[in-house]
Amino acid sequence: MQHTLTTALDAPLPAPRSKTRRMHKSSRPRPPTATTHSNNAVPTHTTTLPSLNRRSSLYGIPTLDRLGAVDSGTLRTTLNRGGRNPSANTLRRTKPMMRSSSAEPPSARLGATSNRLSASLPRPQAIVRNVQRKKKCLDCGGDPWIHFSKLVTCCFFPGLLKLLGKSNPVAQQAWREKIGLCVVIVALCAAVGFLTFGLQVTLCPPQSYESYSYFNKSSSKFALSNTLAEKVIIRGHAYNFHDVRTLLLQRNLMDINGTNVMGQDLTLLFTPPQFCQPFQQQTWTCASVSSAIAPAVGIEASTKTTSCPSLSWLENLPRHKLTLSWNDISQYSAATHYKLIMFNNMVLNASSTPAIPPFTDPLITAFASTDATRIIHSSRDLLAATLCLQERAIIGYIDSTPLGCLASSAILTLSTIVILTLVFTKFFMALFFHWFMAARLVKPHNVTASHIVHVEPEFDPTPYTVMLVTCYSEGEGSVKATLDSLVKMDYPDAKKLLFVVADGLVVGAGEMRSTPDIVLGLVELDYSLPYPVPSSYLAIADGSRQHNMGYVYSGHYNCDGHRVATIVVVKCGTLEESDGAKPGNRGKRDSQMILMNFLSRSLFKDRMTRLDCDMQLRIRHLLRIHPSQLEYVLMVDADTDVHAAALKHMINAMLNDRNIMGLCGETRIRNKSESWITAIQVFEYYASHHLGKAFESIFGGVTCLPGCFSMYRIKISKGSGRFVPLLVNPDIVEEYSENVVVTLHQKNLLLLGEDRFLSTLMLRNFPKRKMMFVPQALCHTVVPNEFKILLSQRRRWINSTVHNLMELLLVRELCGIFCFSMQFVVLLELIGTVVLPAAISFTIFLLVQTAVTGQVQLIPMLLLLFILGLPAILIVLTSRKMAYIGWMAVYMLSLPIWNFVLPVYAFWHFDDFSWGQTRRVDGETRGGGEKDGGHGNDGHSREQSFDPSNVELKTWEEWVHFDDAVPRKGFQSGIEIIMDREQVARIR
Repeated sequence: MQHTLTTALDAPLPAPRSKTRRMHKSSRPRPPTATTHSNNAVPTHTTTLPSLNRRSSLYGIPTLDRLGAVDSGTLRTTLNRGGRNPSANTLRRTKPMMRSSSAEPPSARLGATSNRLSASLPRPQAIVRNVQRKKKCLDCGGDPWIHFSKLVTCCFFPGLLKLLGKSNPVAQQAWREKIGLCVVIVALCAAVGFLTFGLQVTLCPPQSYESYSYFNKSSSKFALSNTLAEKVIIRGHAYNFHDVRTLLLQRNLMDINGTNVMGQDLTLLFTPPQFCQPFQQQTWTCASVSSAIAPAVGIEASTKTTSCPSLSWLENLPRHKLTLSWNDISQYSAATHYKLIMFNNMVLNASSTPAIPPFTDPLITAFASTDATRIIHSSRDLLAATLCLQERAIIGYIDSTPLGCLASSAILTLSTIVILTLVFTKFFMALFFHWFMAARLVKPHNVTASHIVHVEPEFDPTPYTVMLVTCYSEGEGSVKATLDSLVKMDYPDAKKLLFVVADGLVVGAGEMRSTPDIVLGLVELDYSLPYPVPSSYLAIADGSRQHNMGYVYSGHYNCDGHRVATIVVVKCGTLEESDGAKPGNRGKRDSQMILMNFLSRSLFKDRMTRLDCDMQLRIRHLLRIHPSQLEYVLMVDADTDVHAAALKHMINAMLNDRNIMGLCGETRIRNKSESWITAIQVFEYYASHHLGKAFESIFGGVTCLPGCFSMYRIKISKGSGRFVPLLVNPDIVEEYSENVVVTLHQKNLLLLGEDRFLSTLMLRNFPKRKMMFVPQALCHTVVPNEFKILLSQRRRWINSTVHNLMELLLVRELCGIFCFSMQFVVLLELIGTVVLPAAISFTIFLLVQTAVTGQVQLIPMLLLLFILGLPAILIVLTSRKMAYIGWMAVYMLSLPIWNFVLPVYAFWHFDDFSWGQTRRVDGETRGGGEKDGGHGNDGHSREQSFDPSNVELKTWEEWVHFDDAVPRKGFQSGIEIIMDREQVARIR
């Protein structure tokens, strides 16, 4: 039975494309069909080397033509089918974040397949010019953000920054950008504060007095309100009777001590304005006025003066505005036959009284009980008379809400509805995921050959999985627990490859042996292949540190009857750094890139380094397969214990939904009760997975797959011998291998949160595919137990989150539309992250205000109740682990730390790219590099000192032929072992 190899490893080179004319689409040559092999055949490499006249990139990198063929061999991929042509100049799906599409790829990708355009500069000059070009961008004038950062820090000239310790121009620009970001964050926090407190005051300013209803609403009769029992009414306002009486006595005018004064309107006792003189029928004196109305209110006029009190005397007295509704006005007018008219939102009594001139104008009487504002303004004489009436006969104001108050109320109500909708939507969608999607996601799957790219001779379609473990300074107990848990997972041992990378010759704090010695002491080394020697590879670093060396060990890891093939890569560094503190150390991202770069080069038959060749040699020896047959990569940190069923659940999820390109499980805390620092993290971990990641899984867009426990799909078959490279896609591998990072944004992306950045790259390049959360896959990890370590860790995580969300915000192809899209969720998450300090500050203020004044702010309290209470309900309805209710209470007590202390510290350290106290090695004062260097970087700028010719790049066949001519101790014998076994397999 014959099977098609989808990568067409043995296919010949296509004919060179003509550069003189462009062929019609129908006349373009089609990629040749893949060569078939027998069941027992292991794919061999017979690719013809590209000739000098072939189209190649700057480093001799084979580029993809617009039909998807690779110049160095026909790889039947779907990187660029004929119908997928987003740009006439590039094959890239999205604009690269780190370099322009026309720039050469990073040095770690020398000799590899690239989607970038070709250039014609010599190799060393290209590297130097690219670095110089990126550095010059700091001073270029075309970036608005650079202009803004310099504008807000214009007072801090370079000389002053040097006095502050920022002597490096790159560090100075990073500091300026940090201040710029902090200004933006403060502005957003101020906007939230204005929306919470200032909007109401601005649009609906509070009155200096309260409003009283004129009539008693509980009475069937039109009686005055009970609140006016001890009041007197003056010009539409209610004043305290005793305050007015005391004021008049102090002025030595009169004593209003009559029993009927309370509740009466005393407006006529006060001096009328000058413009009322033409309408007066008698002299306005206190005596005449009081004698006129004395029978009604019982006022005793003073004999010392005949002048009336002034309304200005009442300005400092507390008062209350009297209001009447439209219904009150119409019914009261009908019951009393009073002529009440409305003018400029005021209620006037146009009826004739002894002290008011009669208004017999038919226009006024015709508009009784209605709004006569327009009619009155139409006549100058009528307006003058009404203005006088307004001063003498006003009884109250229309009970209405100003337009500004309506707008303020509408904005606040809308904001509350949006927030509550998001909170409840997130809760119910997370609940829906747990109840209906999670179990279906991991249901057992019968694996068939159609779900994998290659088929083994034994016809076992179970996919091969690489278990990548990156080590740095972890202790022996932690490393052994991690490796044991991986080996004992419920998955066929023959389908697992344990791949361990030791990041440098370092000794962890408190350890007696180096990390590589600890790892190698746990592995049963295979001595059928020669002992390894240092091999060169292209590392992710600056300057000469881009040349690194490492040992490749192979063997098996044995634990409880399980025996798993194991590859151990020990980064040892070059001879020049052998006396350094951490020889070979280049960081976690470089450790991941060792595997990703190797898989990409193996899949595309690219030129590879000596280290890649050694890895392929030993993988083929251990597993009897070509590395291109590996399907999945499980990435685990060296301090993580994985549950036995985790890998099976993850593989089932991948097989059940072929659109899934990455997923993660639930990470739980192993050292919960070690300290109060670990205790406050328990519920935070739980909520971030079961609420945050569960909600994002509904959209298929988990924005961060944790590096401590996640899985990626290397490639996926598209049928007819074609496949789509996912994790090893050239676009992703190139962006992830960037070594020249200049701006603050780039450094926060690449130096602090490589795990989140890899998730961002996957979503940007494949927005229609899925990143999922699998709650059944469990692991336990160790979290920081000291506050300084937690502070350092969360500084990296928060800053990385902010910058990665800004990148995802630009991806328009994410699932959903408008407010119901993943892009909108990313926007809200970004805003919510940066305004956390303001939110917790306002919450505490409202709680204190409520406790002091006793006045409950209903809407904010409801929001707080729902935000904090719904996770507790989620615990009850999903996991049913009541212990997490207690952990939630501990978490709530620490909310000021999570929402204020940690974010503020992180924002102010935007320009700190070190790993701080997170990982410590023996004898190191800072945990992970200088402030401007980053983990795995010595912080020196030596980009121009790197000579790419120091690292040899050859294809697998070239290495075989090279070692035939110049035998290398150990390597040739390993080649002979593999070739002899493959020949025996063919004969059989």
